[in-house]
Amino acid sequence: MEPYRPVTVWHQCDTSPRKSPNAPTPVVWGSGSGVLSVWGTIVIMNGAEPTHGAAIRPATAEDAAAVAAVYVRSWRAAYAELLPTEVLASLDEADWARRFRSRRDPARSTLLAFTPGRVVGVVMAGPDRQDPLLAEIYAIYVLPELQGQGVGAALLDAAIAPLDAATVRLWCAAANNSSRRFYEHRGFVLDGATGSYEISGHRLTTVRYTCSR
Repeated sequence: MEPYRPVTVWHQCDTSPRKSPNAPTPVVWGSGSGVLSVWGTIVIMNGAEPTHGAAIRPATAEDAAAVAAVYVRSWRAAYAELLPTEVLASLDEADWARRFRSRRDPARSTLLAFTPGRVVGVVMAGPDRQDPLLAEIYAIYVLPELQGQGVGAALLDAAIAPLDAATVRLWCAAANNSSRRFYEHRGFVLDGATGSYEISGHRLTTVRYTCSR
């Protein structure tokens, strides 16, 4: 996998759906049968795999409930074998929505992938929490039924494209093998750092991945 670097820039297209008559014209790119629409200015990255039928735009506070729904459904699928059933069942969408609204930070970006009528994925990125000279992917989630269809790859590329830092890092649960394979396929490599986090009294070991652009 090549390191991320910009290649071709965008062109305008009037054919993609818009949220309202005053919404900005989406940026579109694609190759072959794949086309990805993005609200705002974005750069195509080497290795990007355009997704089918989904668009990407920045999130707003009004998206909190939709973001929370993606979080909870994705967590329950990804951690089904890592956390007890009762812990996953206790995840509360209203609580996650409140967290999203309260953690709005202009230094961080949140992008949504959506199809007509629903949000299907989300990614958050910004300065690395341990070294602000680097960048970090804080979270990326895609609804279980759309995983493996290019939505996650498109979100990851769209989040990385505007970052200024030459190095991007992220943390992943050590036992989350499917996520680890995804990051490794996108060019991230283990850097040797480990950590942990706790949810409802259960501690999960984490590993850190790094990607040089």
